[in-house]
Amino acid sequence: MAAACEWHPGQAKVATKSQKIQTPIAIQAGRYRLIWGKFCPWATQIAIEIDLLGLDQVISKGEIQSLRRRDLDTDWVFGATDQVKDPVLQTARLSENYRQALPTFSGRATVPALVDTTTGAVVNNDANFLLDNLATAWRPYFSTAAPELYPTEQKEAVRQTSQTILHEINEVPGKILQAKSQVEYEQLAQTFFTRLASFDQILSTQPYLLGDQLTQPDIRLFVTLVRFDLVYYYQNKLSYKKLTDYPALWSYAKRLYRLPAFKQNTDFTAIKAHFYQVDDTPINSFDRVTPFGIDAAKWA
Repeated sequence: MAAACEWHPGQAKVATKSQKIQTPIAIQAGRYRLIWGKFCPWATQIAIEIDLLGLDQVISKGEIQSLRRRDLDTDWVFGATDQVKDPVLQTARLSENYRQALPTFSGRATVPALVDTTTGAVVNNDANFLLDNLATAWRPYFSTAAPELYPTEQKEAVRQTSQTILHEINEVPGKILQAKSQVEYEQLAQTFFTRLASFDQILSTQPYLLGDQLTQPDIRLFVTLVRFDLVYYYQNKLSYKKLTDYPALWSYAKRLYRLPAFKQNTDFTAIKAHFYQVDDTPINSFDRVTPFGIDAAKWA
């Protein structure tokens, strides 16, 4: 199960894998920093949730570059050279923070990564865990305007819907790129579009997936929807329909995008650069050319 951005789908997957890190998280203001990338759907979920709950006042955020450095296929960096460091962590490469947690670390550094600023060590790199942890354990630091993303009375519905989105929507683009046959590809595509149609029907009668209130599954779905027409439709051959062909889903996606926490953590330019250009090697082939523009106004 993927829950982090560790490799680019346009490249062959290398032997090195991400290592899961899950150490205790102290609920303490100012102690942690989320390292994320605007291109990454997994990390973007966490960034949106932090801002939506008002946790940006107690958990800082730092961004990695959208393009890999051509000489660092297994790492993420904070700038074009190692002279550029994260201003809080004072590291140039994310792997440095992984090695603070695991001295023998030799895999791929991934985002999201929650880093303990007192030690510089990554304490957790699992998007699904972080989403749930932030929505529940950090309640003492929620802003007064924070929505109830994990309501007690809908706990099971949140869990089940989140799992459905994870397996039938979020993970499908990555799984398709690993498909070994036409049949496998078509089964994955069928799962994806069947679930989109189901959600479109649900959203034709209510504003959010679980009713009248925004909950965590809405964040999980949004990050795939916003990348659908721009990347997945073309690169992952999920081309049966576009997001704009689903009236209720399209209206819903735009409504979420208008919320500051969603809009300020959505960067169409970063998404295009990462998924098409891949790294900072000069573009010398058509497959790495980034698509011309995007009509961001249609999302307004």
